[in-house]
Amino acid sequence: MSKNIFSPVRGMKDLYGVDFNKYQYIIDTAMKISKKYGYSPIETPIVEHTEVFQRSIGDETDVVSKEMYTFKDKGDESITLRPEGTAGVMRAIISNNIIVSNNLPLKLMYYGPMFRYDRPQKGRYRQFHQLGFENIGAKSPYIDAINIALANEILTAVGIFDCQVCINSLGEQLSRENYIKAIVKYFSIYEDKLSEESKIRLKKNPLRILDSKDQGDKEICSMAPKIYDYLSKSDLKYFECVCETLSKYGIKYSIDNLLVRGLDYYSHTIFELKVCNGQYKDAIGGGGRYDKLLSLLGGPDVSGIGFAIGLERLMMLLNDKKFQPKENIISVIPVSEKEIDNAFELYNTILSNDIRAEFIHIGQNLSKKVEIASKLNSTILLIVGSDEIKNNTVTVTYLNKTEDEGRNKTVDRNNIIGFLKHI
Repeated sequence: MSKNIFSPVRGMKDLYGVDFNKYQYIIDTAMKISKKYGYSPIETPIVEHTEVFQRSIGDETDVVSKEMYTFKDKGDESITLRPEGTAGVMRAIISNNIIVSNNLPLKLMYYGPMFRYDRPQKGRYRQFHQLGFENIGAKSPYIDAINIALANEILTAVGIFDCQVCINSLGEQLSRENYIKAIVKYFSIYEDKLSEESKIRLKKNPLRILDSKDQGDKEICSMAPKIYDYLSKSDLKYFECVCETLSKYGIKYSIDNLLVRGLDYYSHTIFELKVCNGQYKDAIGGGGRYDKLLSLLGGPDVSGIGFAIGLERLMMLLNDKKFQPKENIISVIPVSEKEIDNAFELYNTILSNDIRAEFIHIGQNLSKKVEIASKLNSTILLIVGSDEIKNNTVTVTYLNKTEDEGRNKTVDRNNIIGFLKHI
């Protein structure tokens, strides 16, 4: 069967028009808010050595075992398109000695495309965009709460007011190991009833069973031991402080005992940001603490916490009408070839004053040029004919008005820039 090369690759999507406006609005808003929290931007390559993700995310995770775009380059090196942003940022910190040359905590934010070979569905693509934040060098329940507050503030600022914060704790390594023993014992009793995928996870990564989407698995998980009961006293105290601090922030949250996140590098606080408004019911972001990630990759033993927001999922929730272009689109139109040079001079003057404009000089007659300008969604026409040149004026035509409303207006050429800046 022949493929249509003019369609995007399955799971990929062109970003333009209203969607691009939404994307840029979210980025601009996030950068403004994160700046007051002390974050600086970083950009890492789209490709990394495959081992960066194997060592950080974990070989047994779905991301590494099933979803990564991995290939050999011409030097026979195993290269992977980044499936998430944190591992690449950690690698960049190590390779650039960023911690050595900066005071801690180090706060970095990034955005851009990520890639996972997953089943495409609404709000989920194989190339998707994430907005991410990493806070390195400070371990404190207050820092955890501040990160959640930052995520919540960004969502609120772009107009998402019905976000639910779901949190859990994975504790330190000993708490986690004790909990894993408990759930392996529990799930082994129901092994015959588990989905095939969860049977595999039972042997390789039992925590991931708790995140299963299979309905039968969900019923079994509902009665599984809760990690909260296996946290050490210090882990429990840490988590309770996170919860108390969120309450002081006025952030509503719920404890989700089945929340484990999909990556191996998490410890202590983990969280997800969920929207339930009838239009979309799923996580649009999440993250957690990763105190051993940098050292796992060969860097210093420095703690960290971070989160990411899925931009395609967030963009779905924003009102299209709000992101339609609202600015006046001005078209400069010479009546005939005789006025082209004079009209072009006016066009350049408008551009040099940072005003958006189009130059419509191709067309058999004035009516045809006006038609072209209309198709470009122009709202204001600046007509330059022989009379206008003689009188040093410009005829302004409003396409969104009728003749009765005063569609045409004559403006002195010397005052046209001031006129355009105040309409």
